[in-house]
Amino acid sequence: MICDLGTHKLAYEISGPASATPLLFGHCFASNRHFFDSQLPVLTDYRIIRYDTRGHGESDTPSGPYGMDDLGNDAVALLDHLQIQETHYVGVSMGGMIGQNIALRFPERFLSLSLVNTISSYDEIGRQVWRDWVDKVRRYGAKTMQDDLMKRWFTPEALRRQIAGVAYMSGAYQAFSDTAFEYIAHAVITDLHYSNRISEIKIPTLIVASPNDPGIPQKASELLNERIIGSKLEWLSPAHHLATLEHPKAFNTMLFRFLAMQSKD
Repeated sequence: MICDLGTHKLAYEISGPASATPLLFGHCFASNRHFFDSQLPVLTDYRIIRYDTRGHGESDTPSGPYGMDDLGNDAVALLDHLQIQETHYVGVSMGGMIGQNIALRFPERFLSLSLVNTISSYDEIGRQVWRDWVDKVRRYGAKTMQDDLMKRWFTPEALRRQIAGVAYMSGAYQAFSDTAFEYIAHAVITDLHYSNRISEIKIPTLIVASPNDPGIPQKASELLNERIIGSKLEWLSPAHHLATLEHPKAFNTMLFRFLAMQSKD
């Protein structure tokens, strides 16, 4: 399905009963809406919306560079297009950054927030990593980054076994453009400064993290948990950055239990 926003189009899919409670998924950097295919079989009681962030999958790559508000506005515009006033939200990495952006600006749109392997702000070292990536992409192209990123995203064992998540991300990354890489990176480098504001988030929140995530220090996940009052922190291990692709069953259990508790409340 296509949502035409005027300046660009977003590709999306909906599954589940039309009358069910909505659940919006936001995928990680360099992937697409199929990142969450493994969650569909256990969340059949929800109206699930998966979309391709601008620059990803089958969505357009409008002129950039982008800001975090641009990415958040796209998701809100999709909800408006679908006439959905409020929804549960699950975001992985970049998707979690977008979720924080929306939760801080439009908290009334979220019934709950699940932040997975994500961060509220990078320190200067973290931002420099992103700058170095952009420089390498400009010089040599995004494809030259794939091997390094796969090692960052998956444990050596997952790469050795070539699990389904590894095959999926390898294919998704091959379709990711140099332009989108740079435009999205700009949003992360310049706009991701939420650590001093996340205490404003009062929405029921689940945080899922990995203690050995090369991209998200353990203390960053603990900071989210400390500052979002009432949030719950769960760990997936052994895993690197894309923990839910290494442990889909364990993640499904965590997410299903958290969402079920919101229904009871």
